[in-house]
Amino acid sequence: MRHLHTFVLAAELRSFTRAADALGVTQAAVSQQVAALEKELSVSLFQRTSRAVVPTEAGRTLYEYARRIVDLAEDARDAITSTPSIVQGILRIAASTVPSEWLLPELLVEFRQLYPRVQELVSVSDSTSAIRAVDSGEAELGIVGELPRATTLQVQAIARDELTLVVPPSHTFASAKTISLGELRREPLILREPSSGSRRCVEQALSRAGLSPNDLNITLEVNSNEAIRAAVERGVAIAFLSTQAVAREIADGRLVPVPIDGFTAERSLYLVADPQRMPTRVARAFFDFLDRWQRRQPMSGMTTHA
Repeated sequence: MRHLHTFVLAAELRSFTRAADALGVTQAAVSQQVAALEKELSVSLFQRTSRAVVPTEAGRTLYEYARRIVDLAEDARDAITSTPSIVQGILRIAASTVPSEWLLPELLVEFRQLYPRVQELVSVSDSTSAIRAVDSGEAELGIVGELPRATTLQVQAIARDELTLVVPPSHTFASAKTISLGELRREPLILREPSSGSRRCVEQALSRAGLSPNDLNITLEVNSNEAIRAAVERGVAIAFLSTQAVAREIADGRLVPVPIDGFTAERSLYLVADPQRMPTRVARAFFDFLDRWQRRQPMSGMTTHA
């Protein structure tokens, strides 16, 4: 069990040094325990580089079993003792950019108060890449801005998001109570990259209004909401951004939201997990926490998309 626990930490942290720090032992002790496993199984479990240790294919296979074994051992200890063990370990989360900017920080602040011994490893990308990370097992859960397509992942709608047209205070639209789609078509516009859930939400809203991206004056495609915000503030062009993600800029007067007649771009944000993989103890704690958190919110819903 000690060897498996050490191996699990090294695989999750991608470092013998960090695993040693977490266990309170020397790096040499971690190396020796991993070497003992490799000798017993007659395989190499890690590829060593100057920057990290990365599990081999055999290492990834062993990790799936070892993580469950370690969690089950802790569950067994809890079941037969009066003092539950502390929930601790690594939680691997893949998030798309909009949830990572406002929803995920809100969740993690509260989650960490309940489980201070959990370390979250968050990778931020577009929705397509985040969903792929969950599908491949690189992440235990994802928080994304669109439904997965052609997968068997479990999907739970956990929040709502609205994409709003924002302009700098100096723009002519800033003083308008509302604008028409015809006026929007003439203005230089920044959009996210095609693989972004935000981009597809805008495209779907345009389609409902009888337009396509080809009808707009798209001058830039950018894969960073922060870069888009900065460009809009400097007057490069206007853009659709999450109302929640730019709430501070709107409150400070650095950006101005502009309503559009007959146009609304709203979507759900989703928790994504793989039901075919047994969740780790840490992941189960997060799912339980999220269920309690969501019951306090105005919306809920669980669907499985295939």
